[in-house]
Amino acid sequence: MVLIKTNEAKCRDCYKCIRSCPLKSIQIKSHLYNNQTHARVLDEICVQCGRCTVVCPQKAKVVTTGIEEVKHLLTQNRFKVVASVAPSFPVQLPLSDPLLFPALLKQLGFSYVGMTAVGAELITHEHNRTNAPGAVISSACPVVVNLVEIHYPHLIPYLSSLVSPMIAHGRLLKKRFPGCVVVFIGPCIAKKGERRSEPVKDAVDYVLGFKEIWQWMEQQGIALDRLATEQFDGYIPDRARLFPAEGGQLLTTSLSTDIMNSSVQTVTGLENCLDYLNNFSGLTESQRSRFTEMLACSGGCLNGPDGVTETDIYSKKQKLLEFYHRTRSQATQSEPEPYLPAEYLHREFKARELNLPVPDEEQLREILALTGKFSPEDELNCGACGYGSCREKAVAVFRGHAEPQMCIPYMRKRAESMSNLVLNAMPNGVIIADEELVIVEINPAAIKMFGGKQSKFIGEKLNAIMDPTEFQRVLKEKKMVKTDTGYLKNNIITRQIIFPLENLVVGIFIDVTKEFTQQNELVQVKTQTIERAEEVIKKQMTVAQEIAGILGETTAETKTLLNQLIKLMKN
Repeated sequence: MVLIKTNEAKCRDCYKCIRSCPLKSIQIKSHLYNNQTHARVLDEICVQCGRCTVVCPQKAKVVTTGIEEVKHLLTQNRFKVVASVAPSFPVQLPLSDPLLFPALLKQLGFSYVGMTAVGAELITHEHNRTNAPGAVISSACPVVVNLVEIHYPHLIPYLSSLVSPMIAHGRLLKKRFPGCVVVFIGPCIAKKGERRSEPVKDAVDYVLGFKEIWQWMEQQGIALDRLATEQFDGYIPDRARLFPAEGGQLLTTSLSTDIMNSSVQTVTGLENCLDYLNNFSGLTESQRSRFTEMLACSGGCLNGPDGVTETDIYSKKQKLLEFYHRTRSQATQSEPEPYLPAEYLHREFKARELNLPVPDEEQLREILALTGKFSPEDELNCGACGYGSCREKAVAVFRGHAEPQMCIPYMRKRAESMSNLVLNAMPNGVIIADEELVIVEINPAAIKMFGGKQSKFIGEKLNAIMDPTEFQRVLKEKKMVKTDTGYLKNNIITRQIIFPLENLVVGIFIDVTKEFTQQNELVQVKTQTIERAEEVIKKQMTVAQEIAGILGETTAETKTLLNQLIKLMKN
């Protein structure tokens, strides 16, 4: 099941997810029909850090949710639905008092609300009991586990065999409330994937993010100012509540938190984790720390991607400490310290490395040539596409994870080249001027139209060759203007289209001088023809009238003679 999906309707060609993903677990592919490119998370190599969901400016990355199923379960009386709340909750939600959160969850229908920090305390006790020899990398962060299993499987033996706090607490709740439904609530997207992991899928039924809970509360119209604070159910741990902060696991496990102590260290941030794992094999056993706390989010779980608040990590850490010290003095234990058998607190890991194809040098050169890179000097390695180098991107193209046209400098050069070709080939004159009406570009057709050379026009004021009134109007109104005829200073008559382009104004001039002259000549011919026709008609009418007069006299005479002849014959 895919954890992070892409809403293709929102996805744009920005490549920000690629740039932000250290593992390049994103595929950019063109749509079969409209040639638009969209990003898709490559689930098989993704470590589920969730960074792409945060950085996407279009909010096109959608995380799989089970919130509707949880809502449905809360309406069924035959299920006991319990919540396990991650210890970073005091800083991940914009609450006036963090202890409003248990009350909020009870309002939403949860019958039991416990602290995941209980699970953190359980695994730290187990760590101290087993005290494994040699270097150990913590396994509390599911992103780190994914990172090792998929990309560094040779380091699996160094992963701590302990389960995460979520799994430990989930199993504790399942043991205490047989048949219950456990819902983990936290800031980590990778927990949704961990829940489905085969070795631990028995512990937690659903994982919801703090954002999902907050949106649910808003949909329900719950008024926080009408809620009273409420304590968590069950055992309240002590230092384990600081587990989500950088160094919190060291403190909870009673290990040294001295940054100068070489036997322990804390590594946070995915890039730092990658650097550490890349160099781990090169260290001798004596150079390796006995215990390394690794967290994929910079600053620890306080910076998880599924939190609601957006304050900086330093403010979050301070707020967590303030809440811890305030509630520590107020806490009263209603239950004894929980216990789980050792078999509930350990797990196994599985290598999931993919053998991705690697192109040879000839195949690389062919792919690089598609974007105009024929020599090492052509490889800019600018990183605009999201990859660290042109060759790295070419490898991604070979694997089907990227497309050649993702090279922004090449596409820009190509677009500019095409634009210049179109501009130079246009039969109509084109002049581009800036806000000061200084000519910044002129094409050959316009140069021919106005006479002279390009150097004569570039940098000159527009009024040197024409009336700039319409250009000024376009700059002011930011609207396109069309004129049927315009007279230039060299007696050329043009039809003009003038329009704004950001801080520039573009004029297209269609030379209609010949057409205009022909129209004038045609008008003259029509006028002369009409005059000649009227003159002929007038003459014809005169002749007709004269003929009619003569015919009238002749007819009268003939009539008289015939009448006389008839009369004579009768007589």
